[in-house]
Amino acid sequence: MKELPHIVQYPREYSQCTGCHSCELACSLTREGVTGPDYGRIFCQLGDLKSMVHTVLSCQQCEDHPCYEACPKKDQAMCIDENGIVYINEEFCIGCGLCQKACKYTPSRINLVKSKDRAKRKAKKCDLCRNRPEGPACVQYCPALCLGLSTDEPPYEINEKGECVVK
Repeated sequence: MKELPHIVQYPREYSQCTGCHSCELACSLTREGVTGPDYGRIFCQLGDLKSMVHTVLSCQQCEDHPCYEACPKKDQAMCIDENGIVYINEEFCIGCGLCQKACKYTPSRINLVKSKDRAKRKAKKCDLCRNRPEGPACVQYCPALCLGLSTDEPPYEINEKGECVVK
């Protein structure tokens, strides 16, 4: 049993993701005040038109924290709070991308902002809106009510290619 909370997508029998990207918008607007691919901490991976099965991807707050362990500025840029939630202090992030490469999920759950200006290169990842009293904005504003918080293991596993496979 996983002890750290993380964002989960409920089974289709309960509620199905519509692929509307409201979770991405709520996340970036709440955190950055703007929207766009450089600001996301949660991602909606659209399925094919035939199946219409969409998948919401976010940091699973792994117990072994490979992103944290890979960070050269550990405890400055990549930190763990008193509840065990891994978060990024962007002020100290150098944008090296080692955390993104260390993520055990494919695609990586860490968004690396690319810029010609090295000072603007920053990593972003879901930290469950740890400073937001209402909790994660994506859960609150999902119109399909398909997102929630859980401490259970995710309903998928990582295969040898690093891809998510439903259990």
